[in-house]
Amino acid sequence: MHVLTKIFVVLVALLTVAIVPLVAVNATNETSFKQKFKNAEMLKATAETALASERTSWLSQQQKLEGELQSARAAVTDLQKQVEAKATAARKAEAELAGSKAAQASVTTSLQLLAQNGKANGELTDALVSELRELRTKSMDAEKRLVEVQEAFDSTQSSLEVADAARRALQEEVKRLSDEKDRAVATIAEYVASVGEITKARAGAVGDSNRVVATRNLAATIINVRRGETAPLAEINAGSRDGIKAGWVLTIGDGSNFVGNLRITEVDVNRAVGVIELEDPSARGEVKVGQRAIARAGE
Repeated sequence: MHVLTKIFVVLVALLTVAIVPLVAVNATNETSFKQKFKNAEMLKATAETALASERTSWLSQQQKLEGELQSARAAVTDLQKQVEAKATAARKAEAELAGSKAAQASVTTSLQLLAQNGKANGELTDALVSELRELRTKSMDAEKRLVEVQEAFDSTQSSLEVADAARRALQEEVKRLSDEKDRAVATIAEYVASVGEITKARAGAVGDSNRVVATRNLAATIINVRRGETAPLAEINAGSRDGIKAGWVLTIGDGSNFVGNLRITEVDVNRAVGVIELEDPSARGEVKVGQRAIARAGE
């Protein structure tokens, strides 16, 4: 055999020995990368679900706090009006008291002059005494009214301070929720930077490719729930006349609690039926009649 042929055979054998481990390593790495990709998909789905729930809860709390803040402001305005009215009454009572005291002083001076001169007339004295008693009675009544007005004024002022404190507490709560929102947005940004862009699909939803974006804000009530062997269905008291279309996804809530989603499949004039999604009876409870279904424009 020629020397070059021998060298070629040896080289082929060496290449075969080197390629076999590379093939094994490539197969192992492919399995590992597939598992990591699946884990990343699961983490993304969990984050999207938590984000939707947190956003619904935050919006509900913000609406509630805004309503309470408006009520507190209205109460503060009413209390301020009452304080002004009480202050006016107090000033009027003080003026009446000052007039009564001045009249009393004038009558007392007149009596003293009559007594010094020794020319007091009995009838005039009786009339003056009677007038003096009347003035004293009016003075006591005025002082009593002044005390009552002052107490009412103090009580109103205290109520005003309590309402103002409540208003400040509500403002602080609104600021806290705003800070929590900013932190949530920052967390999502970090997640997007490390994992990738978050899609608009909701985690756990079925058939998101057929979803239709809502064109208006709408709130309806669950009027019927049907459960069978297939997916559970719910009916709401709103339909095509309200702008609802098949493919809309509404958020179902019980008060401020998120219960699930309702994907509209059938639409009538004043009724609509949809598939219940993201329902978790053990954690959030079942979808029931009387709960609210809310659609937001652009979602």
